Amino acid sequence: MCHTWMLLAATCALVLAACTSLPKPASAPERHAPPPVHDTATRQSVLMDALGQIGRPYVYGGADANGFDCSGLVHTIYARAGVKLPRTAAQQFKAGRRIPLKDAAPGDLVFYKIGRGLHVTLYIGNDEVVQAPSSGKTVSITHIDRNWWRDHYAGTVRILE
Repeated sequence: MCHTWMLLAATCALVLAACTSLPKPASAPERHAPPPVHDTATRQSVLMDALGQIGRPYVYGGADANGFDCSGLVHTIYARAGVKLPRTAAQQFKAGRRIPLKDAAPGDLVFYKIGRGLHVTLYIGNDEVVQAPSSGKTVSITHIDRNWWRDHYAGTVRILE
């Protein structure tokens, strides 16, 4: 149990450290700066809660500590932060403002096409998401800069402005 908390604390520290920025070297080309992200306290709450769910089982239709499906995970985490979201991934896809993936901030929702439906994940930074993947698996962190994820990308939605 102590090891789990230490691992979670170390993961949180790495994620938070990755969110800090260092000055660009003089030779770095100028890049488009993403729009400012407000509501940082709620984003922090969403991020910490998402990381705290790692290891929970996938349960179809699940939305509590016994297990989650993808939209149940997002719905529950946002509800605990005081933000009401619809329950299904398709409804969540329509709930916020669409943004480019390059502008995603921790707490934004990243969607993928799976068959005729959508899979929702929670962006945590550095091209990584927390997701409830599928039956037999557990809530985990996934790096989305891989072929399957790029090929199935459907959109990014900002709930918290």
